[in-house]
Amino acid sequence: MYERNFDIYMDSFKNFRTLCEEWIGNDNIVIAIENTDGFKEYEKKAIEYLLNSPKFGLTWDIGHSKAIGETDVPFIMSHKDKLWHFHIHNAKAKSETTKGSNHLSLDDGEIDIKERLTTAEKCNAKCVLETKTIESLKKSVKFLKATTNFLKS
Repeated sequence: MYERNFDIYMDSFKNFRTLCEEWIGNDNIVIAIENTDGFKEYEKKAIEYLLNSPKFGLTWDIGHSKAIGETDVPFIMSHKDKLWHFHIHNAKAKSETTKGSNHLSLDDGEIDIKERLTTAEKCNAKCVLETKTIESLKKSVKFLKATTNFLKS
């Protein structure tokens, strides 16, 4: 429906961006758009329109990205200058027999966590460690302390 009525879809995004810019005004607020289950081509066009405003940026959820086969990575990396926020958790990619898994402890999945954190650091992005259980949070913090300099004082 959105693809078929793309002009109407884009008019809504233009109105949304204008309203957000007015409401935010001179405040230091950025609305970050998160990847979830793979951006459609028409969504990419609308997101690019939003990213032309200083009031919009990107959140890269690295676990969601892995679970859908990293299909959003080229789009996200082509807008690195607007990459302001990361959701950090591990995941496993989908395959012919699995649908992929998400929100795993940092040491339980297939993502090169150190590489993703390095990207976040280069972009000067904020990161949120996203877990579903206290045990997963403890394992993830232990992993970070053991393998990176991000939690060392």
